[in-house]
Amino acid sequence: MLNAKDAQPPEAEPTNVWYRSDTLDVTVEGWFDSLAAWVETWGLDASAAGWLATAICAVGLALVCYLGNRFTKFLIRYFVLRPYRNKPDHPVSLLLKYKVVTRLSHLVPLFLLAYGLPLLSYLYVDVWTQPLIDVYIIWIGVMIILGLIDVLEDVYESKGLEERFALRGVTQAGKLVVVLVGILLLVSVLFAKSPIYFLSGIGAAMAIILLIFKDTILGLVAGIQLNANKMIQVGDWIQMDSQNADGEVLEVTLTTVRIENWDRTISLVPAYQMISESFINWQGMSESGGRRIKRSLMIDMSSIRFTDAELLARLQRLQLVGDYIGDRSREIDEWNTKNGVQADLEANGRCQTNIGIFRAYVKNYLSNHPMIHTEGFTFLVRQLQPTELGLPIELYVFTKDNRWVQYEEIQADIFDHLLAAIPEFGLRIFQSPSGSDFQKLAV
Repeated sequence: MLNAKDAQPPEAEPTNVWYRSDTLDVTVEGWFDSLAAWVETWGLDASAAGWLATAICAVGLALVCYLGNRFTKFLIRYFVLRPYRNKPDHPVSLLLKYKVVTRLSHLVPLFLLAYGLPLLSYLYVDVWTQPLIDVYIIWIGVMIILGLIDVLEDVYESKGLEERFALRGVTQAGKLVVVLVGILLLVSVLFAKSPIYFLSGIGAAMAIILLIFKDTILGLVAGIQLNANKMIQVGDWIQMDSQNADGEVLEVTLTTVRIENWDRTISLVPAYQMISESFINWQGMSESGGRRIKRSLMIDMSSIRFTDAELLARLQRLQLVGDYIGDRSREIDEWNTKNGVQADLEANGRCQTNIGIFRAYVKNYLSNHPMIHTEGFTFLVRQLQPTELGLPIELYVFTKDNRWVQYEEIQADIFDHLLAAIPEFGLRIFQSPSGSDFQKLAV
């Protein structure tokens, strides 16, 4: 009668793998011996009976593993996951969505294989099946970890935390590391070598690896820097002129940053270029509650003059500068009297000008505007260097509403009023001559 132990070499030692034990081997080998003995009663010799018994065990074990897997999935779906089918945001539902629980069901066939492996010990069949089981273990482990990473990313995004910290680049880097470790373990199992053996020889291939994974490696490092330093986040408004990108960040991945421009086009910028090149992040403006107005009125310098009594009287009727003109006039008169200034020539002493009163008017107008910050933000009305286009009077203030449409409305409303008010001060806006101007000269 054939005995399973007869197929083992004399020096064979008990296996040390975690899913095999001496007690289990003895029990299962007893089953194999009984099956082989029964097959021999069919009139086969010992060798043929051993092969046939092994084939029967292999088919039976495969069938049991398949049925065990299907039954486990059935139990999970109808008794564990069914109560959460209508709760898509529940973590258990996410485990179903990303097939984490169903992948865990593959552990059942794994244990069945572990217990039934001695059935395949005839003529060392288990010697080459053992690496296959190890590969199976690694594959299941990698798939489960990848699924858990997807669940983590989904939970993170569902809570609206993506705008604070772009996790997708980190999760993609984590997936890459998991896959690389899995490949390393698979190769070590298939070639029966320690993972350290392959790591020691990876230096020779490092140049090729760096060439192939150049963008991935640069993107990984850049993604870590972008997130660690909080340089950009989903929802930020960034401007990167070198890449013609000006819009809102939609996604930060391992290798690219996806930006929706204001004209609705999409820009894909390599992550490492966000580190190596400069860009403007307008998010600070969005969070500050103020948006800057920095625009100038170009005054025709030929219209600038000292104010006479008639102009002062008319301008003093303006509520925004009436008190200013009165206080300023008294101050100037006291100074001129104290210094004995001859009043026949205005240039001898101090005198108010229409441009100075206009600048005070602009400042007071902005101070009383309900949508302009007067505290906590820079508030400035100033003259700039005169140019061939006139004297710039620059407004450097911040609006209280930083939304684009509302901001433009506030800015336009301010300049509409100032442009219309300038003639009251005897001033003119400079503009380059147009065709109609030349026609008037010809006449």
